[in-house]
Amino acid sequence: MIQSIRKIGNSSGILLPKSMLLACGITTEVEIEVHDKTIMLRPVQPARAGWEAAFAAAIVGGDEPEGDLFEGMQNQFDQAEW
Repeated sequence: MIQSIRKIGNSSGILLPKSMLLACGITTEVEIEVHDKTIMLRPVQPARAGWEAAFAAAIVGGDEPEGDLFEGMQNQFDQAEW
């Protein structure tokens, strides 16, 4: 698809078809990067997206250690009454 560059105030822009944006998962925000004279548009991913599935896979795959990982790492502050 070829689009014309349009003047938008002091900037320039292009119009992208809604179907193209939806196909890429872009709804309200987009992340923009430039690589080798190419403009890359990506949907903004929520922070920690996919973490839950990654943790579940690590547990099933045996990559996640069992038990208390902080065992033996106490100090005087941990043992004192607040």
